[in-house]
Amino acid sequence: MQVVAVQSIEGKTPRERSGIIWHTQGSGKSLTMMFMVRAMYRHTNLSQWKVVFITDRTQLEQQLAETGQSVGFTVKPANSIAKLKELLRSDSSDLVMAMIHKFQERELRETFPELNRSSNILVMTDEAHRSQYTLLGTNLDKALPYASRIGYTGTPIDKTEKVFGDYIDKYTMGQSIEDGVTLEIVYTGRTHNAEVSDQTGMDAAFADVFSEYNLQERLQILGYGSRDAYLEAHPTIAAKARDMVQHYLQWIFPNGYKAQVVATSREAAVRYKEHLDAALAEEIAKLEQANPHQLNLDRLSRLKTDVVISSSHNDLPHLKQYSNSTRHDTTIKSFKLPFDARDQGIAGDVGIVIVNNMLLTGFDAPVEQVMYLDRVIKAHNLLQAVARVNRVGGANKDKGFVVDYVGIGHHLKRAIDNYDEREQQEIEETLSFPEDEIRQLEDDHRAILALLKQNGLTDLNDQDAFFDLFYDEDVRFEFMLAFKKLTRSLNLVYPAKEALNYMRDYQSLTAVNVLAGQHFRDQRLSMRGIPPKLRALTDQYLQSRGIDEKVKPISILDEDFESHVQKHQRVKTKAAAIEHALRHHIDIDLADDPELQASFSEALRAILEQFKDNWDKIYQELEKLRQKVREAENEPTYGLDRKKQLPLFRMFKRECFGEAALTDDMVSQMVALTQKVFTVVEQELQLTSFWESIPARKKLRAEIQKVLLSPDFFQIPNLMDNREQIISRVMEIAEKNNDRIV
Repeated sequence: MQVVAVQSIEGKTPRERSGIIWHTQGSGKSLTMMFMVRAMYRHTNLSQWKVVFITDRTQLEQQLAETGQSVGFTVKPANSIAKLKELLRSDSSDLVMAMIHKFQERELRETFPELNRSSNILVMTDEAHRSQYTLLGTNLDKALPYASRIGYTGTPIDKTEKVFGDYIDKYTMGQSIEDGVTLEIVYTGRTHNAEVSDQTGMDAAFADVFSEYNLQERLQILGYGSRDAYLEAHPTIAAKARDMVQHYLQWIFPNGYKAQVVATSREAAVRYKEHLDAALAEEIAKLEQANPHQLNLDRLSRLKTDVVISSSHNDLPHLKQYSNSTRHDTTIKSFKLPFDARDQGIAGDVGIVIVNNMLLTGFDAPVEQVMYLDRVIKAHNLLQAVARVNRVGGANKDKGFVVDYVGIGHHLKRAIDNYDEREQQEIEETLSFPEDEIRQLEDDHRAILALLKQNGLTDLNDQDAFFDLFYDEDVRFEFMLAFKKLTRSLNLVYPAKEALNYMRDYQSLTAVNVLAGQHFRDQRLSMRGIPPKLRALTDQYLQSRGIDEKVKPISILDEDFESHVQKHQRVKTKAAAIEHALRHHIDIDLADDPELQASFSEALRAILEQFKDNWDKIYQELEKLRQKVREAENEPTYGLDRKKQLPLFRMFKRECFGEAALTDDMVSQMVALTQKVFTVVEQELQLTSFWESIPARKKLRAEIQKVLLSPDFFQIPNLMDNREQIISRVMEIAEKNNDRIV
């Protein structure tokens, strides 16, 4: 993108050299701005340009300063209009940072004279749609008549404000979601859409105060003289706070995410804290008596709310305490931390932050999943605000949520009618609504049942049928993907009542998931991908079925293994149980004994190949192989360490005597050889980073060869002829057993 932008400012006229870059909120717009500056100063024709940055974000000021240093330029901050004018007059190629939030409004109203006629000037404006840039932008047009202008925005530009020209580049909401950079947002309305005559509808939910139609009449019926009076009233806030807390504890808190409340005023924000704290205390008291969803009460008891609001002259004490910048820093840091985390003495206990105007733009907190919106916001302000919940934030955050308490959802088209039609469509396509999530749940449920049905399985409680079906690894993998999609959909819809229709099937499939994972020793089939919100339900179900997902699969060496296998009804299922238990034992338990591992792996492969699809014969032969594996575990050690030395003994025996039975003298020779070689290996491996040192490995090989060629072992059959292979096998066994030997 920065390449396209750099090319654009090589146009012939200021208009041709200007434009808009729309990179959706949360997609790395600040980094794009930094990369463009760096690309310019590495460009032959642009390296001598003056770049003027206009922003109100301290974070961007810091990032630009670092970028400037990396390309050999120092950022020159303009903290006043007078300083800005001075820097603009200069013909030097430098980076000028105009921090607009540090300017006085009376300064912005001053008319600028023409300051610099150079065409080698680029004005870059961060969040170009903001109204406070209008006065400064007009002045800069006059002060720098031939400058190029690029406006950066995280939301579409108002169709009446395209003073920068057309779009240079777009990275839209849809593209960002498709790339996994940001998340889709689920929009939920908590207001009715009733007219005055529909008193029942008006009583059923909170009042829609977005629409101006009959607003005063509707508010008078509610007993309020204005929209602000209704939104600031203690009874209104208390009722909404209870609703927010219930929603938060059911939908968001179980998965460990946090919430932001946007109040209509600073006064309302402070009142929200009072009523949210009361609602939380009330819910905790209920949960201490009955906690059906197994919420983490220890974490919940530590959860705090806090208010982050701006200050104003003559603030009363109850407002002033929440406008302290030091308190803001602590609250924001706590909010951004995960629950149970701690950093520099600050714990991540702030779970709900309440704001009015602050933290609605440029605030990046991936742990935030829901915004409770109780303030009328429109156009780019609305899009910027709701984008607080679209950050990617861990496996259990599939989407962000906006819960609307003022009625914006009923009038979304009007809320975004400032935009061109194509941009309105782009916005609408990236917002989903509860009914969309319910339809997706229906589709995902139907899809997993169809997958099973097309493979002949209709009874979700027939575990052996699942085991037989999942013997085909392709089908098993298809099931994993389908189950993951169903889990994601259910997590988004639950605890809505519509989710209950799918819970019984989901619980049965969860049991299959766990049991199949144990049966096939396949860790991909487990409970790890199930979010905590659903785990409370699935864990209870598994417990009622006597299924313990923490129990390790029974070992083939266990005395009860055979009786465990016999519980299955089908021969194929029994054979598969033995096969996968053998595979696990060979791959994991025999990893330190390459000789034995290779021998049993080959035997297993031969059985499956020779008796393909003859499950009765496969079952019989696998059981015989299992007995051989058990016998190997019980073979005599001749005084050698079973794990450290016996693998070497087996290898020497095979290389020197093949499958022949050993006499007592042969055994004595093999034991002596094993001990001598092991002593050499053990001594050399004490060297730090032995396996990274080529000279050290060469020395060990030489020491092993000395032992093999010594008079004590010279007469052992095949030892001399096979010594190169034997030395390589010793090195292989030593490397695999390094930790155990050392």
